[in-house]
Amino acid sequence: MDDVRCDLVLLSWNHLEETEPCLESLFRTTDVPARLIIVDNGSEPHIREFLRHVRPQGAIREVTLIQNDTNRGFPGGMNQGLHASRAPYVCLLNNDLLFTPGWLSRMLEVAEAHPDIGVLNPASSTFGDHPPHGVSLDAYAKQLAAAKRGLYVEVGMCIGFCFLIKREVIQRIGVLTEEVERIFFEDEDYCMRAQASGFRSVVVSGAYVYHAEHRTVKQVGERERLFQRNRQWCEAKWGRWLRIAYPRFTAMQPGTPELRTWLEELISWARKRTYVYVYCPTATGLTKDELFRSVGLVPHADVLWHPLPARLPRLTAAGAILKRQKKRFDAIVAPDEPWAALMRRLRWAHRANVILASGTEELNRLWQIRAPSLS
Repeated sequence: MDDVRCDLVLLSWNHLEETEPCLESLFRTTDVPARLIIVDNGSEPHIREFLRHVRPQGAIREVTLIQNDTNRGFPGGMNQGLHASRAPYVCLLNNDLLFTPGWLSRMLEVAEAHPDIGVLNPASSTFGDHPPHGVSLDAYAKQLAAAKRGLYVEVGMCIGFCFLIKREVIQRIGVLTEEVERIFFEDEDYCMRAQASGFRSVVVSGAYVYHAEHRTVKQVGERERLFQRNRQWCEAKWGRWLRIAYPRFTAMQPGTPELRTWLEELISWARKRTYVYVYCPTATGLTKDELFRSVGLVPHADVLWHPLPARLPRLTAAGAILKRQKKRFDAIVAPDEPWAALMRRLRWAHRANVILASGTEELNRLWQIRAPSLS
């Protein structure tokens, strides 16, 4: 079994209607020598019996079953699997997933090509990525592989539904925290710890896994209480996420040193638990990812691009920022003093700190107050 490259840790808790097709697709599509570790969190007797009869198939060379008498929660159960693992990579899996051919090999390709990448997700319905009507999951995955194989997007955090971790990360920072109660935010905490140790988190664009999101979690009693309790714990440790508006009123040309310098600044903020909302004139049909890649940079998912028209970009940006009401901005980075003065007069509407782009030390101070653990 020395050729096993990845341990797959599948957490089970009842819901055989999800687990059975999940396992079928996992055995059918996994194309890398792997070991399956099933951790059952105190399921009903007939499900426990079903799991005892799961046998290795295809590239999955070995199946190990860990059965708990009680539900140890997501981090507790997954940590049992992590402690039992020994392969160079470990992938934590929910039991409500459907896998597509090449899902694991394409993730490993990206992980092995970039030493500073430590935690990875595949592209997924979890991120709003669904096959077009009438296109099967396998056909859609084939299209993605052809168009995006080897490509990835950096993210502030990966989500625990399909969570690939390098062994080097586990050796450096350990396993999931069990300070959270049962479920929620253990994945965010892990990614923050990995980032603090020098590892990036990414979504692999050419690998696809479908996630029937929260079908099992919805059955967990006190779901909202758990979410709020664990979010407060996570924010107390790492600070809350910031939201900043970062308009620019002149179009940036692809491939230029000026564009690269600006995008590097935006990435530096996105890596600090910050959503950066960019408002900038952009050529029709040119995507954010194309702009990043034109200067040799990897797109960051937390840099959120909002193209402005070339005509009246100042007024359009002001209107877009004022219109955004669901979650307010913490700061607005103004390109120049006249526009900053306008936004200061409108602070009664947007309630954000208005900071000049040439004076970002004020933004640094705001960030240090909000996220002391990363300062």
